[in-house]
Amino acid sequence: MTNITEDIKYIGVNDREIDLFEGQYEVPNGMAYNSYVILDEKIAVMDTVDRHFTAEWLKNLESALAGRQPDYLIVQHMEPDHSAGIAEFSAAYPDAVIVGNDKTFTMIKNFYGGDFIKNSLSVKNGDTLSLGEHELNFVFAPMVHWPEVMMT
Repeated sequence: MTNITEDIKYIGVNDREIDLFEGQYEVPNGMAYNSYVILDEKIAVMDTVDRHFTAEWLKNLESALAGRQPDYLIVQHMEPDHSAGIAEFSAAYPDAVIVGNDKTFTMIKNFYGGDFIKNSLSVKNGDTLSLGEHELNFVFAPMVHWPEVMMT
């Protein structure tokens, strides 16, 4: 875990075993699966990580939370190296709200079944979500990489 600021922490993990990104680009030093947590009146977790690193990521998250519970998981991109931990996150934090757009939730259902999601919030382009001091703004970027991509 790395402090970006006092209330924003990097909780991602490094994959030093992968040799090809997307099966075609050499990554001799491996790669990082980026995930962040914003600690405010409400807590938002930004993305998950590759399934091989979900346990390490959940430990990083638990450490960053310091006994608190996350309120939201923001799913910005559904490619499995960004989203494979959604079910495990939901099992660990069943009251947290999964935030995405309509395409996100269709893809969650198609990829992972989606029946594990207890609470969800589908956002539209331009929507905002207040955490207290921080306000998240959702900007859709379809086909920048995948059809459901959004930036926060």
